[in-house]
Amino acid sequence: MKIRRIPLPKTLLSQMLASERSFFLLAGHMQNELNSLHKMFAWCLHAEPSGSSSAIEGLANGVQAQIYARLLAGKLLEAWKALDSAFFGTKISQRLEDKLHPQAQEGLRKIKAYFSKPNTIYRVRNSFAFHYSVEEFDTHWHEPADESAFELVLGGTVGNNLDLASELVVNTALLNSINPADRSAALKTFFEEVQSLTGSFKVFLEGAIMAILEEASGSPLANQGRDEEIAPRQGFEDVAIPYFYNHGLKDGA
Repeated sequence: MKIRRIPLPKTLLSQMLASERSFFLLAGHMQNELNSLHKMFAWCLHAEPSGSSSAIEGLANGVQAQIYARLLAGKLLEAWKALDSAFFGTKISQRLEDKLHPQAQEGLRKIKAYFSKPNTIYRVRNSFAFHYSVEEFDTHWHEPADESAFELVLGGTVGNNLDLASELVVNTALLNSINPADRSAALKTFFEEVQSLTGSFKVFLEGAIMAILEEASGSPLANQGRDEEIAPRQGFEDVAIPYFYNHGLKDGA
């Protein structure tokens, strides 16, 4: 595949307003984190067990995907809070919004609409992402304790163990906070909102980075940088990250 590498000279960044330069760099950092967490979440979902696999493998893979989904939800709220101060609070938004390409403008519109009302991301972040809530474990352990998979799974090495009981409690608490009457619908809502909002953030942040850089340099990005060929070995849909691994295999054997 072909990539384009665009240098960011110190002289170019120095001529920006401090608030604009800080947001430009922050936007890139947020985009990188959201991209990485979203890929990890998706690649865990790709890890479908083979027909010969045990059902516990599929359950562990799903649990791992939910761990990344919760972290991604937490970062989405942090990204919104960062926009509130670094984009809207500095008035950069008033000058930049009309210069965004249409997809980036639509992404920003969806972000603002989502956070203008009570939402799943806010609830998840406060109790299940960056902040551990002991109270949630005490409140919600009874229900999943009746499930057959309420157990500790030892995989033969420290990094291969899974405290499945703990994750069932967290997931029960999270899904009950979304839709206590229908756990399946709650999970679907959570995953869909996380993925949709991530998409809106990524297209907006990309548009904002491009708009700031083109304005500062006075040149379209198409006229900047140099092309380079790289050769990734896997496509997006080909990557899968299972929870359990065979720690006895060495060097790809």
